[in-house]
Amino acid sequence: MKIITFTVTLSLLSIAVLGQTYTKAELKYRPKTLDEAILQLAKLHHDTTKKQLIAITEDQFKLYSHFESGTWIRNKWKLWSRGKLSKYFNSIGVFHPDDMSGIILTSYYRHLKGQDRELEKQVKYYQDFWEASKDR
Repeated sequence: MKIITFTVTLSLLSIAVLGQTYTKAELKYRPKTLDEAILQLAKLHHDTTKKQLIAITEDQFKLYSHFESGTWIRNKWKLWSRGKLSKYFNSIGVFHPDDMSGIILTSYYRHLKGQDRELEKQVKYYQDFWEASKDR
């Protein structure tokens, strides 16, 4: 029952983000760096949404945000088509759009919680994952 309630809550959060009224400039804006991405997400989320996100664990947030918010980030911010944000991630050693959106979302969550992003650890996690997959 907790998972169903949580899933519904997170889905509503995603709808709230995407269903709100923003200027064309806000919706068209594509961040060029991780810092800009975090600031943009902070602009797009209302304070009540931020409070709800803070109330869940990081693992829950990552699990349930990957498909909805992550898909929105990957598509709107052109992570699949080599946009500027994609190039930023390539410059720090991250090459897959799923990994990029994962780092953005994890960093945003940690920003909301007032925690260190630990960017180097996040990058290393994905690099180690791909290195291990080559060995298989």
